Amino acid sequence: MTKNLRIKIILVLVILMGSLYFIYPTFQVATMSSEERERLETEDPDKFDALMAKTIKRGLDLKGGMHLVLEVDDSQLKDDEKKDILDRALEIIRNRVDQFGVSEPIIQKQGARRIIVQLPGLQDAERAKRLIGQTAMLQWRLVRQQQEVAGILGRLDEHFKLEMGDSIVEILPGLQDTLLGEVPETPEADMVEGTALVDTSAPDSTLPVPGLDMDMDLPLQTVNKDKPFSSLFSSFYRDWLVVSEANVPRVNRMLAQPEVAEEIPEDSEFMWYDEWITTREGRVKFLFLLAKDVMISGANLVDASPRPDPQTPTQLVVNFRFNRTGARLFSRFTGENVGRFTAIVLDGKIKSYPVIKTKIPNGQGIIEGFTDEEARDVAIVLRAGALPAPMFIREERTVGPSLGADSIRMGVKASLFGLAVVLLFMLIYYRISGVIASLALILNLIVLFGLLAYLGAALTLPGIAGIILTIGMAIDANVLIFERIREELRKAKTVRSSIDAGYERAFTTILDANITTLITAVVLWQFGTGPIKGFATTLSIGIVVSMFTALVFSRVIFDIWTSGGRVTKLSI
Repeated sequence: MTKNLRIKIILVLVILMGSLYFIYPTFQVATMSSEERERLETEDPDKFDALMAKTIKRGLDLKGGMHLVLEVDDSQLKDDEKKDILDRALEIIRNRVDQFGVSEPIIQKQGARRIIVQLPGLQDAERAKRLIGQTAMLQWRLVRQQQEVAGILGRLDEHFKLEMGDSIVEILPGLQDTLLGEVPETPEADMVEGTALVDTSAPDSTLPVPGLDMDMDLPLQTVNKDKPFSSLFSSFYRDWLVVSEANVPRVNRMLAQPEVAEEIPEDSEFMWYDEWITTREGRVKFLFLLAKDVMISGANLVDASPRPDPQTPTQLVVNFRFNRTGARLFSRFTGENVGRFTAIVLDGKIKSYPVIKTKIPNGQGIIEGFTDEEARDVAIVLRAGALPAPMFIREERTVGPSLGADSIRMGVKASLFGLAVVLLFMLIYYRISGVIASLALILNLIVLFGLLAYLGAALTLPGIAGIILTIGMAIDANVLIFERIREELRKAKTVRSSIDAGYERAFTTILDANITTLITAVVLWQFGTGPIKGFATTLSIGIVVSMFTALVFSRVIFDIWTSGGRVTKLSI
């Protein structure tokens, strides 16, 4: 045995042992029962995570989950603000997804404006879209006081009286007698310093709204000729307006008129409270007049975390903390507006409207009124930061886990069937040389899966198709070599010289064919997305491995077989 042959044998053994080492975790997980897997995950989660990290990943089409294509909307940004906007959005989305707890997510850029997000195993589509697409613009804005709101309502009434004229229809007159009436103050819980901006005034969603006359009927429309706009409101409580569900669309239409904006001061705007409030007479919404100036934003938040609400056990609060700059602004803001209501606005929606009881110097506080899931998601987006620009969903797909299981079963069945047919053909047609080709093919698959596990690549349904194609290409290389060897044997050459000449003559053809296919696979991987990348990955690895097994491994077997010089006839 020559030194060159010994080196080749060692190389083949090292590659084989290394591939088996990387494949073993996948084999271990695949042979586990569901009970064993659950027990390991419960008793030793660190060991379970470490084991799963070493296994071959399953793509979205095999595991199930969500596929989103997001596109950034930078139309409202200045040119200098558009710099690196996609990279910043990518990092923020990755941080949110990591904290969301999705295993093996795929987040990558596509072109200059799009981001691809794949969340295997996730089925809660709406929650995922909310979490990823939320811009997380958190603002504290002052609520305009009752006297200011009343003045604007008067101007809007005059505006609509002139605009509508005789078309005003008076419905249920007399209901408006309570409008702008005095409402008895209700005592508020004391605010503890350090838990500022607690919404102590927000009623429970199942209780009557304080200040509303629960014995009165909420009409479908409450239009009064003298007060065509303000008569739509059921009550004027504290510094905000109460609107019955039936009148909310009408109020929205009236506020949306361009001429209405001229009657509202430029530094103010109307905004709805995000939640519906249920009363005995029906659902109502609160309408606030807010200052446009953002007194303080969430840009300086350093931490946000959910915790149980001591006042309402069924809900959670989000505890937040500012950095030094934010704490200084927060202290000045609360100190200058003691006794005023402030609106906590998240992504253009009022989430809470607490009263400022005292100056808060330490930059800490809470936001109330969330369910368990809402509180966790809001905390995530606040910690991860705000998206630099709004993003909208360009494409969305959801794959169920049952479809993924069927795909795996059919893909494995197709692969095994194709492998069995190819092996049977090689054994019948090429005899003992066919056995060598079959061993090379099995080694090809072992090394292929070993590299997939080592590289952390995700196996997809098109990836399985790439593996099946690799089986054919690997055998094709051996067929070329064997046919060249047959040609040399027909020329009455010795077995040894025929093998050498066969490999030498087939090398150029095999190399050319595989290089052209590899170029195609690389292009698919570079410009393709999702499943196409999976196909290109397995195909690329398969091409390289098939060349190794055909040109090196099978040659080593032939060299060992004929090394003694005793073989005078080759079974091919």
